[in-house]
Amino acid sequence: MKALSKYRVWIALALVVLISWWVSGLDDDSEQDKSIAKTAHDSSANNAARKQASIKAASAQRDPAEALALIARGFAPRASMEKLRRDPFGVVSFEPPPPPAPPPPKPTAPPLNFKYLGLLREDEGASRAVFLDNGGQLLIAHKGDTLAGQYRVLEINDTNMQLEYTPLAEHQTLNFGR
Repeated sequence: MKALSKYRVWIALALVVLISWWVSGLDDDSEQDKSIAKTAHDSSANNAARKQASIKAASAQRDPAEALALIARGFAPRASMEKLRRDPFGVVSFEPPPPPAPPPPKPTAPPLNFKYLGLLREDEGASRAVFLDNGGQLLIAHKGDTLAGQYRVLEINDTNMQLEYTPLAEHQTLNFGR
């Protein structure tokens, strides 16, 4: 029995020497073999980089169902996993979400701050002038004038005056009370 175990040790030692010699010979491969191996490695690295970039771009657009499908296939990028993360102890409500807020109301022109004082008509021409009170300030308005920097006089007749609120292009009427 001793002889048999003695031969096993020598055989194992011979195998270790042969394997180490063979491995050391791998480092001395020809330059052609090295270049072939390098191009194969580079192309696989490029393919892997392209695949990772497309996965990152696509995972940003996926919903959680697609992320689960990726995990089931054995591939789970970090972005897909982030979408699945949630608080397991959070409050869950089964009520429907509240309806969206109504749109804000359309802006309107402020009420007219002018008070009618009088009307001046020239008999020969069709021109008219209206005397107005604007908070203690006397204004004389003709057709086409701008009053208080915001109102343009569109038309003056015997019973009323048409004004346009210029910021909103909204028409308003000032009745004379006749």
